[in-house]
Amino acid sequence: MFFALAATNVSGLLSHSGWVAKSVLLVLLLFSLVSWSIIIDRVINLRRLRARSREFYETLRRSQRVADMLASAKTAKDSPLREMFMETYRELHDQVKDQLAPGAAAAGGPEARPQLRHTENIERTLQRVMRDQAIMLESGMAFLATTAASTPFIGLFGTVWGIMEAFQAIGLSGSATLSSVAPGISEALITTAAGLFAAIPALIGYNLLGRRLKSFNAYMEQFALDLINFLTNRFA
Repeated sequence: MFFALAATNVSGLLSHSGWVAKSVLLVLLLFSLVSWSIIIDRVINLRRLRARSREFYETLRRSQRVADMLASAKTAKDSPLREMFMETYRELHDQVKDQLAPGAAAAGGPEARPQLRHTENIERTLQRVMRDQAIMLESGMAFLATTAASTPFIGLFGTVWGIMEAFQAIGLSGSATLSSVAPGISEALITTAAGLFAAIPALIGYNLLGRRLKSFNAYMEQFALDLINFLTNRFA
């Protein structure tokens, strides 16, 4: 009963609002819809990528050879950790391919075991991939921050405009009673409420997603360190 009455009151206020208030409400509605779509998409995507990354991390812990990791990576689902390994493997391949003399691997001599000469190149490759993955994961975060910061002011603009119109109407009518002032003020304040309605979920989503992204970045850094140790131990 309460919600039905509230919905009726809101619809009545909207029907009597001016074109400025309706335009502001439309802008706020677009901000809110896009923000919710970003929040839902990022939550689902982060959960999926975290599960895939955890599986690939376990592959690193179980693998005894780089070839085992490569075979698993070729069949694994896309994830930031898989991309980190594949890019690192390309750098590793470029370093060791020139060290294998013709027939050395077949002969099984000591020269068949290549050395990892430039560990810093591996580290730079991992840093580049982590930075690219972080940028991809953070897509939409700027829009959430913009929504949280700007929509209250957009709603406040609609309120100020509505109050100006209400006082103009009072001046024209010459009546300043509560019954004549209250409808115009209540119509004006609805844009402020709509601005807060758009800003609060965006702010909460931005903070929660930011915390999850920070945790995932730390997870990628941990994987990078373990991957460097894995490669160093096998090419030392």
